[in-house]
Amino acid sequence: MRAVLLILAALLLTGCSDTYRYPCQDPANKDKEECNRPACEADGMCYDTLNGIPPKTVTIIEEQPAAVEAAEEVENTGE
Repeated sequence: MRAVLLILAALLLTGCSDTYRYPCQDPANKDKEECNRPACEADGMCYDTLNGIPPKTVTIIEEQPAAVEAAEEVENTGE
């Protein structure tokens, strides 16, 4: 009787597979546009949020116009 139960349990477990509640939770989808910021922020389905990873911070670097840079160089020379 125990042998039958063990065989039955083994057969039931072979049908198990990895499933994810949300598509963006799947590591195979982590590089897709809809799973990365800013596209995913509206619905909260970001890969990092769903998997408990701290979000990446994006540093925005603003370039100054060349005229402003030239004016700063003149001021720094003391002339």
